[in-house]
This record gives sequence, C-alpha cells and structure tokens, in this order.
Amino acid sequence: MTDSAARHVIGPRDWLALLVLTVLWGSAFAFIKHGVGTLPPGALIFVRLGLAASILTAWAYARGRRLPPLTDPRWVWMAGLGFFGNALPFFLVGWAQQTIDSALAGILVATMPLATVGLAHVFVPGERMTVRAVLGLLVGFAGVVLLLGPSALASLGGADTLAQLAVVGAAICYAINAIQARMMPDTPPSIAGAGMLITGALFTLPLGLWDLLRVEDVAPTAWMATAWLALGPTAIASVILMRVARTAGPNFLATANYLTPIAALLTGLVIGETIGWMTVLALAVILAGVWLARSGQRSG
Repeated sequence: MTDSAARHVIGPRDWLALLVLTVLWGSAFAFIKHGVGTLPPGALIFVRLGLAASILTAWAYARGRRLPPLTDPRWVWMAGLGFFGNALPFFLVGWAQQTIDSALAGILVATMPLATVGLAHVFVPGERMTVRAVLGLLVGFAGVVLLLGPSALASLGGADTLAQLAVVGAAICYAINAIQARMMPDTPPSIAGAGMLITGALFTLPLGLWDLLRVEDVAPTAWMATAWLALGPTAIASVILMRVARTAGPNFLATANYLTPIAALLTGLVIGETIGWMTVLALAVILAGVWLARSGQRSG
C-alpha cells in the first residue's frame, strides 16, 4: 500500500464508484437464484468467471495494459484475490441459494462489513476500529434486516443451517478479499481484476467442467443470467473494487454491502413495485448506520 493511499480523503468520486458497485452487486442475488435453478453452481461459477476473465483481459489489453509474467510475485496476490474474492464465496453463495431465499442470503452477506472492520483494524495501517464505527455497522446491519424482512430470520437454523453458515463464510471471504486488495503491490486495477478472475476461473475449473459435462436442459434464461453476472457484477465490478479498495480503503468498500439492498429496492421501483413505511424506515436506518460508521472511522 502506498503512502498516498493511506492519506486518501474520501470524495465524491469514491461515493460514485461505491454507488455503481452497489447497483452491480445488488443485481447479483436474483440472477444467481435464477441461474442455479437449472445450472449447477459449479458450472455457473466457472462460466461466469471464465467469461468475465476473458472480457476484462481483452479490455485491459485494448487499453495497452499487459498481464505480468508468471514469475511476478503479484500473481500470488491475484491468486489469493481469485480464491477469496471469487471462487470460494461464489460457490458458497450459489450452493446455499439452492435451498435458502435471496432475502436471507442478503442479510447473512451483510455481516461482511463487521468482519472487515475487525480484520482491517489488525492488518491495514490507517483503518482503525472505533466504538462509533462499530455502532454504525451494527445499525446498518439492523437496517438491512428491516429492509429485507425480519421474517427471513425466522428460518435461521433448522435444516438449512449448513447453507446459512456457507453464506456467512462467503461474507468472511469477501472481507479477506477487501483487505488483500488494499495491501496488494501497486497494479493497475484492470490488470489486478483480470488476474483475480483468471485465477478464480482456474480454481473452479475442475468442478465447473464436471458439472458442465453432466448438466442437461439448461434454460436459456439461465445462460442469460450467467452472462450478466459475468459482465456486470464480476468483470466491471472487479475493476471498481480494486480501485476503491486501494484508494478509499476496505472499510469504506464494505459499506456497499449495506447499500446493495437499496439498489435492489430502486430496481423494484423502476419495474413498478411499491414500498411501504417499513421500507422507508429501513432505508433511513441503513443510511444512519453508514453515516455513523464513516464519521467514526479513525486514521492512523
């Protein structure tokens, strides 16, 4: 991490990037839920990562960027990013969403900022944990629960406990990924993102090919869902993630997990859905939590 990154002041460009990430990630759960209806998780993840890696690598090369030689130690970092940021959490969420609904998955993934603030406090200079920041994260999490429906928590435990723990495991993976992205040696975001996706695709290759060879009768819409997951929440989001994590820091990046449900709500409004007073209250609670977390962040 460079000194300039440590001294970075959060500005409008950072919030705009976070908003774009929020919109991209906010679309993922519904598309995953639809995709795994007829496409096994291993196959969906492999195709998603392979297609995303191809798109992002081609785009980086078109801009004059080049992947480092295989002897470059940055590949070790990109392999870590590919494993914890893509291969493992994608599989955990995809597998879990075969049995649990998107609302509960969204609530469980929203534990990611709480894990991130603890890890960042230990491993990242300039990302210090304060009581006010933790309080803000807890308030934000409560807002996510209100927004996605407290009734979703009624299904915690029971027969789907293992699937629920898998989603929490994915949230921890994303927290580790955010820390890795901040600490990685200087690399253009497009190259770091491409390397992350290439290694992620390689990690998923064995299971992906196994699932693809056995799968039958995949719905065309499942392939369309996978294509969007590759382009938006994976290829484009990877570049933005690397940039935001390295400049604004992992704790700031983690707040996207609280804003993502807002993107899902706005998407619903566009297609004609209505909102009630509980939804408005939940949005207010989420935004209050984000404000508390950011105002409570202490550097140095």
